[in-house]
Amino acid sequence: MEFKNSGASRKKKDVRSEVIKICQCLLPKHKDKLPDVVDVAHRLGRHKPGSSTPKGIIFQFTSQYFRDAVWCAAKDAEFLKNNHLRITEDLSPADRERRLKLWPAVEKARKENKKAFFVCGRAFVDGVEISPPT
Repeated sequence: MEFKNSGASRKKKDVRSEVIKICQCLLPKHKDKLPDVVDVAHRLGRHKPGSSTPKGIIFQFTSQYFRDAVWCAAKDAEFLKNNHLRITEDLSPADRERRLKLWPAVEKARKENKKAFFVCGRAFVDGVEISPPT
Protein backbone atom coordinates (compact mmCIF):
# COMPACT_ATOMS: atom_id res chain seq x y z
CA MET A 1 0.00 0.00 0.00
CA GLU A 2 1.08 3.50 -0.59
CA PHE A 3 0.19 6.44 1.59
CA LYS A 4 0.28 10.03 0.44
CA ASN A 5 0.34 12.97 2.81
CA SER A 6 -0.09 16.58 1.81
CA GLY A 7 1.24 17.84 5.15
CA ALA A 8 4.73 18.53 6.46
CA SER A 9 7.38 15.84 6.25
CA ARG A 10 8.22 13.69 9.27
CA LYS A 11 11.55 12.37 10.49
CA LYS A 12 12.48 9.01 9.01
CA LYS A 13 12.38 7.18 12.36
CA ASP A 14 8.79 8.32 12.98
CA VAL A 15 7.30 7.07 9.71
CA ARG A 16 6.33 3.59 10.95
CA SER A 17 4.78 4.92 14.16
CA GLU A 18 2.79 7.51 12.16
CA VAL A 19 1.49 4.81 9.82
CA ILE A 20 0.48 2.72 12.83
CA LYS A 21 -1.39 5.69 14.38
CA ILE A 22 -3.27 6.30 11.14
CA CYS A 23 -4.17 2.61 10.83
CA GLN A 24 -5.35 2.64 14.45
CA CYS A 25 -7.70 5.53 13.64
CA LEU A 26 -9.08 3.52 10.74
CA LEU A 27 -9.40 0.27 12.73
CA PRO A 28 -9.88 1.22 16.39
CA LYS A 29 -11.06 -2.28 17.38
CA HIS A 30 -7.66 -3.68 16.30
CA LYS A 31 -5.63 -0.87 17.87
CA ASP A 32 -3.48 -3.19 19.99
CA LYS A 33 -2.63 -5.59 17.15
CA LEU A 34 -1.62 -3.03 14.51
CA PRO A 35 1.90 -2.35 15.88
CA ASP A 36 2.62 -6.05 15.35
CA VAL A 37 1.22 -6.28 11.81
CA VAL A 38 2.67 -3.13 10.24
CA ASP A 39 5.95 -4.62 9.11
CA VAL A 40 7.84 -1.96 7.13
CA ALA A 41 7.16 1.71 6.44
CA HIS A 42 9.40 4.22 4.69
CA ARG A 43 9.24 7.34 2.56
CA LEU A 44 9.65 7.10 -1.20
CA GLY A 45 12.60 8.96 -2.68
CA ARG A 46 14.83 11.62 -1.22
CA HIS A 47 13.74 15.00 0.04
CA LYS A 48 14.66 17.72 -2.41
CA PRO A 49 15.61 21.04 -0.80
CA GLY A 50 13.07 23.73 -1.57
CA SER A 51 10.38 21.24 -2.61
CA SER A 52 6.97 21.59 -0.98
CA THR A 53 5.73 18.30 -2.44
CA PRO A 54 5.53 15.66 0.31
CA LYS A 55 7.00 12.24 -0.37
CA GLY A 56 4.71 9.25 -0.35
CA ILE A 57 5.09 6.50 2.21
CA ILE A 58 5.06 2.84 1.33
CA PHE A 59 4.17 0.30 3.97
CA GLN A 60 3.69 -3.43 4.20
CA PHE A 61 1.68 -5.66 6.51
CA THR A 62 2.60 -9.07 7.89
CA SER A 63 -1.06 -10.09 7.56
CA GLN A 64 -3.27 -9.91 4.50
CA TYR A 65 -6.32 -9.79 6.79
CA PHE A 66 -5.23 -6.48 8.31
CA ARG A 67 -4.06 -5.08 4.98
CA ASP A 68 -7.50 -5.75 3.49
CA ALA A 69 -9.25 -4.38 6.59
CA VAL A 70 -7.27 -1.12 6.43
CA TRP A 71 -7.88 -0.92 2.69
CA CYS A 72 -11.66 -1.27 3.14
CA ALA A 73 -11.78 1.16 6.07
CA ALA A 74 -9.80 3.75 4.09
CA LYS A 75 -12.15 3.86 1.08
CA ASP A 76 -14.58 6.43 2.55
CA ALA A 77 -12.81 7.36 5.79
CA GLU A 78 -13.62 10.86 7.03
CA PHE A 79 -10.41 10.78 9.08
CA LEU A 80 -8.31 10.56 5.92
CA LYS A 81 -10.33 13.26 4.15
CA ASN A 82 -10.13 15.62 7.11
CA ASN A 83 -6.36 15.15 7.36
CA HIS A 84 -5.73 15.37 3.59
CA LEU A 85 -4.43 11.79 3.44
CA ARG A 86 -5.10 8.95 1.04
CA ILE A 87 -4.11 5.32 0.74
CA THR A 88 -3.47 3.90 -2.72
CA GLU A 89 -2.13 0.70 -4.22
CA ASP A 90 1.54 0.49 -5.10
CA LEU A 91 1.30 -0.55 -8.75
CA SER A 92 3.98 -1.68 -11.14
CA PRO A 93 4.76 0.67 -14.05
CA ALA A 94 3.03 -1.75 -16.45
CA ASP A 95 -0.16 -1.80 -14.33
CA ARG A 96 -0.14 2.01 -14.07
CA GLU A 97 0.17 2.32 -17.86
CA ARG A 98 -2.61 -0.21 -18.45
CA ARG A 99 -4.89 1.63 -16.01
CA LEU A 100 -4.29 4.91 -17.83
CA LYS A 101 -5.42 3.29 -21.07
CA LEU A 102 -8.50 1.75 -19.40
CA TRP A 103 -9.52 4.84 -17.40
CA PRO A 104 -11.68 6.48 -20.14
CA ALA A 105 -13.81 3.32 -20.45
CA VAL A 106 -14.16 3.00 -16.66
CA GLU A 107 -15.05 6.67 -16.30
CA LYS A 108 -17.68 6.40 -19.07
CA ALA A 109 -19.22 3.31 -17.46
CA ARG A 110 -19.42 5.06 -14.08
CA LYS A 111 -21.18 8.05 -15.66
CA GLU A 112 -23.69 5.55 -17.07
CA ASN A 113 -24.24 4.27 -13.48
CA LYS A 114 -22.55 0.96 -14.19
CA LYS A 115 -20.37 -0.75 -11.61
CA ALA A 116 -16.80 -0.18 -12.86
CA PHE A 117 -13.59 -0.81 -10.93
CA PHE A 118 -9.93 -1.79 -11.14
CA VAL A 119 -8.09 -4.78 -9.75
CA CYS A 120 -4.38 -4.11 -10.19
CA GLY A 121 -3.99 -3.41 -13.91
CA ARG A 122 -7.32 -4.96 -14.90
CA ALA A 123 -10.66 -3.16 -15.29
CA PHE A 124 -14.16 -4.55 -14.88
CA VAL A 125 -17.53 -3.14 -15.91
CA ASP A 126 -20.59 -4.87 -14.45
CA GLY A 127 -18.42 -7.87 -13.55
CA VAL A 128 -16.95 -8.31 -17.04
CA GLU A 129 -13.27 -7.62 -17.69
CA ILE A 130 -12.64 -5.03 -20.37
CA SER A 131 -9.58 -4.69 -22.60
CA PRO A 132 -7.64 -1.51 -23.36
CA PRO A 133 -8.24 0.03 -26.76
CA THR A 134 -5.74 -1.01 -29.43
